[in-house]
Amino acid sequence: MTTQRGNGSWVVVPDPRVTETALTCFVLSRSADVAAHAAVRRGRAWLRMAVPQSHHPVALAVESWLRATALHGRADSGHGTATEAWSARVRLLRIVALRADGGEGVPGSWRILLAEIERACGEARTARLKPWSHVELLAGRAMVNWRLAAHDKARENVLAVVEHQAPDGSCYGNPISTALAFAAFDAIAPGTEPWRRALRWLLDGQHQDGTWRFCSSDVWDTTLTMRAFRGVPLFDTKCGSSAAGFLLDAQNSDGGWPFASAVESDNDTTAAAVLALTGGGAANGGVPRALVYLAERQTSDGLWRTWQFRDDPPAEDVVAHVVTALLDHGVGHAVSLTAAVRWLVERRNDGGRWTASWYRGLPYATLEVGSALRDLPVVVAAAAGDLAATQNDDGGWPAERGEASTPSNTGLALAMMLRGKAMDERRWQSALGYLLGTHRGDGTWPGRPEMYGPRPLLTHFPTHTQAFTVLGLRAARTYRAMVG
Repeated sequence: MTTQRGNGSWVVVPDPRVTETALTCFVLSRSADVAAHAAVRRGRAWLRMAVPQSHHPVALAVESWLRATALHGRADSGHGTATEAWSARVRLLRIVALRADGGEGVPGSWRILLAEIERACGEARTARLKPWSHVELLAGRAMVNWRLAAHDKARENVLAVVEHQAPDGSCYGNPISTALAFAAFDAIAPGTEPWRRALRWLLDGQHQDGTWRFCSSDVWDTTLTMRAFRGVPLFDTKCGSSAAGFLLDAQNSDGGWPFASAVESDNDTTAAAVLALTGGGAANGGVPRALVYLAERQTSDGLWRTWQFRDDPPAEDVVAHVVTALLDHGVGHAVSLTAAVRWLVERRNDGGRWTASWYRGLPYATLEVGSALRDLPVVVAAAAGDLAATQNDDGGWPAERGEASTPSNTGLALAMMLRGKAMDERRWQSALGYLLGTHRGDGTWPGRPEMYGPRPLLTHFPTHTQAFTVLGLRAARTYRAMVG
């Protein structure tokens, strides 16, 4: 309750990682601004001790390359080893390399990069690319055109970037997009008002430890907190009404909800907000509009993407959240869920498990999809049994079999044990012992990076850790009340 903000929301700054700090350090190091150079020194001091993420080879390659570039001010060819499936991440590194080569690069390679960016920009005009991703393309196009001496085109490109800049100087509150926008301003229009506002936002966003952090997500964090604590009398009395009020205020005009205030709606957060508001009495006022939003965004094959981006593939956790939300409001819509339910079942049959798109780990995927398939108890029980087999000797659950236990994954797994009727006394006692043993004196549990963004990089939001852990503790309490 003490962490709820005055507007009814919950939001935290995510833990630091190499990506944002290295990228921002590098683009600021190319500027002539004195304050920027002081910020770079603080950032580099943190980077010298920082360890790149290693859960995925592309994450390791991206963070290692960015860290080395930020510390030494020069680029190498390491970014070329990533696969085509991660072309957006590779393109980001190539844009940074362009800024780092000091004019010594090969013009032919710049023309190849420009052709790739132009093709991606063309696709963005018809595919509804995420706006912050569009900024990255526009900034890259500006810098490449400038290097190729197409100065008029570069200036036009910069004006297109400015159209995405908010009054606070950022581009959608995203440090990656804003850093790349600033790099374009600094190369082509230094000293201008957009340059000054972007610089100020970046400088003001540096933390005491010298880092820059990924985006916060006040709407998403509030939905998770409400879903975890709703039904606890003290929470409902002290926090519930103002939290619901915040969500209603954050709802966009299209009826959907954004992951963070004032950005575009997405299907996952919209479904999560509906779930958070379910049973909230007067707070349900925003739900009918959200049901229309979700109905209108069902694809021709009966599924849902995360974003409004045409080429965004359906994700198991997103489809599951939408199915669950629509099941909870069956009389409020006429959306057929048959294809979506069949697809979720087939995904497990084909892959032997469910895999989430937004959180790394088996427990999250299994619980969220299992909740959507509540009318298929045999399927849910089989999935719960498979998850039960991954419990570690310390009583906790890992994100993936063989890894160390974490409180958040243990909480998610306990909730699934209850839903899938796989809970027993031994499992209950050992898991509860693990959670009590990892509980800290300030009332929280430690966490690790687990949410994807941008993929394949991971971020840790402490609010998510607490919410997932509490889900498990409440499941454990329910189990104890059931068996006596």
